[in-house]
Amino acid sequence: MIRLLCLLAFVTLTFGYGPEDFIHILGATQFGFWGQTAACANGSYAYAFDIMLENEHGILDDDTSVNAISLHCSTFDGNHTGEVTSSTMDRGRWTGVKACEAGKFLKGYNIKSEASASDQTAANGLKMWCQGSEEALEPPENKWGVWLERANCPGNKVICGLMTNVQDNQGTFGDDSALNDVRFLCCEPSAKQN
Repeated sequence: MIRLLCLLAFVTLTFGYGPEDFIHILGATQFGFWGQTAACANGSYAYAFDIMLENEHGILDDDTSVNAISLHCSTFDGNHTGEVTSSTMDRGRWTGVKACEAGKFLKGYNIKSEASASDQTAANGLKMWCQGSEEALEPPENKWGVWLERANCPGNKVICGLMTNVQDNQGTFGDDSALNDVRFLCCEPSAKQN
């Protein structure tokens, strides 16, 4: 609890964002450490995303599954302003960008999490939803874990950044879990981010 309060104080003081600015799904593993918030440039919002996914290696090797999340940002008129990531691991491959239709931004998400196993993989999948759509954008996923409950930015807010919880490489004989959890930053489409 103290660790969570310190994190929330750090986020608020360092970046000007409070806990109410993020959406977060309870129940994901917490083997790693929270990285810094990465936000889209002022006046731009996340319209697409990609995940770095390590496929299953088999029983004799260490699996990590999701290693990174990248948000792709644009302005209302469709000008791409770049990509943002928070903490990452470097195992696997990017699965391919999943994007909203033109003029729409990401609004909600769900994460697939493996609570506990002999080979911890933590986050195994990510689904995201666009404004005005009930059809999820779904990149490939691994077989482990369960889907948690969907979370959406409140009101007219859309996703404009993220903060990830990632476990660093645990060494040759350690059990790596890579990306464990994510919090998405929500912004009013007319508001400026810090």
